[in-house]
Amino acid sequence: MKKVRFRAVLTAFAIVLLLMLGCKDGKEDDGFRHASDPVAAADTLRSKDWRPVLVDSKYGYANPANELVLPPLYNEARHFSEGLAFVRIGRDTGYIDATGKRVIQADGGDFQNGMAVVMKQSDEQAAYAGESWIYIDKNGENVLNKQFYRANAFSEGLASVMPDESGGMVFMDPSGKTALDTVYGYAGNFQEGYAVVMLRQKWGFIDKQGNPLTGFVYDAARDFVEGKAAVMRGDRWGFIDKDGNEIIPPQYDEVGPFTEGLAKFESNGLWGFIEASGRVRVQATFPHTKGFFEGLAVVQDANGLWGYIDTNGAYRIEPRFEAAFGSENGAMLVKRPETGEYGYVDHDGKEVRFSSE
Repeated sequence: MKKVRFRAVLTAFAIVLLLMLGCKDGKEDDGFRHASDPVAAADTLRSKDWRPVLVDSKYGYANPANELVLPPLYNEARHFSEGLAFVRIGRDTGYIDATGKRVIQADGGDFQNGMAVVMKQSDEQAAYAGESWIYIDKNGENVLNKQFYRANAFSEGLASVMPDESGGMVFMDPSGKTALDTVYGYAGNFQEGYAVVMLRQKWGFIDKQGNPLTGFVYDAARDFVEGKAAVMRGDRWGFIDKDGNEIIPPQYDEVGPFTEGLAKFESNGLWGFIEASGRVRVQATFPHTKGFFEGLAVVQDANGLWGYIDTNGAYRIEPRFEAAFGSENGAMLVKRPETGEYGYVDHDGKEVRFSSE
């Protein structure tokens, strides 16, 4: 009898031990790291320079020296913002700190002003409609004790929200108080001191006091970048400066924002680049293109392959990739058509590999 009891106790102990080994910090193994050491202040500071990189079909994080600081565990990963980064493993989402530990389980935007806008997880009906959004702090708490039908991240001290299904949008400050009296049909984020808004089906810009820059005279408008904003009259795009002057009259089928002093434009189905003066720097000869980053722009040729040009339109890397993305810290993510695999190349087209610290 004693042997039977002893075996039962031993079996129970073994089961508990296996359960403990199979879990981390008392939680089910969800693929996230569960580091026990607190994040160092120096790591939090350095993390602002880390970037997500794709390694063998999963994202990890690399520092400016192209060393992996967090292993490739994630199906989705965004840049660190205020010491935290949004990541996803399968359907499981959350925010990690600089050690890779998930500190908040939520699905939402990046942290700004110490807050992030996330879908309210407890509201089951919001799961399919996205109609219940809250602002959380870095402890995952509903910091404003409010929820919104739609909500945007804080930017330059204000956030645009749609309080309910009425469709009107207002601006609020970090305390949750309405900052401007006007209710807009659309309100974007403040960028470079101005926000894009729509009033009575026309678009314009306001400053943080609600003063209009140009009046509501455009059929569409986009954020200021490098001191210039794209605006549309009829079906043509141009640019204004921060004094409201049309520095490039609306004349193009489509445009992108200015990056590194150049903006892409579409004319008759082909893309090129213009300067802020309106001078065409690179003629519209490409079926598709992306903006300039670190002196290079991704362009597509007539065969559907992607390469990279410099700011004068000369090829730095001839088109040979099935897909290509902008340069970050001297490395570009590309997809090779011969293998279908993703990897990184430098500005000379040579392979880049990420080493461990």
